[in-house]
Amino acid sequence: MNKICKQNAQHRPFNAFGLTLRGFTLLEVMVALAIFATTALALMKIAMNYTQSIQQNELRTLAHFVAMNQAAELRIEQQWLTGSQSEDITEQGEQWRIQKQSFETMSPDVQRIDIQVSHINPDDAENVQGVTTLSVFNYRQPQLEGDSP
Repeated sequence: MNKICKQNAQHRPFNAFGLTLRGFTLLEVMVALAIFATTALALMKIAMNYTQSIQQNELRTLAHFVAMNQAAELRIEQQWLTGSQSEDITEQGEQWRIQKQSFETMSPDVQRIDIQVSHINPDDAENVQGVTTLSVFNYRQPQLEGDSP
């Protein structure tokens, strides 16, 4: 049995202290690095998608606030919109393009107004990205015959 152990020991590399060296082969290291790199890329992609999703949700929420503010202004000022309107405003720290369009309803004193809010890209003002649309119903007091406008 001693003879077999000596033969096996001769095939193993030794270091300066006479101890056998054990380690990973180059192929094993390369495979491990490839697996690590693939995993790291997948995790980075997940993190980027998560960050973009949060930014999109934040932008959509801000746009909805802007649309609700526009609807509140219509009601407070008792505006009766005819046709469509478009304006650029700064609100919530961002540039927005507001497009309002009115539609008749069955009642002549009620109109539906679609308020579309688009985000204006600060780097490229021509690149306008639609974010949200809010539909509201606007009501006006009917004019009585004795009332003057």
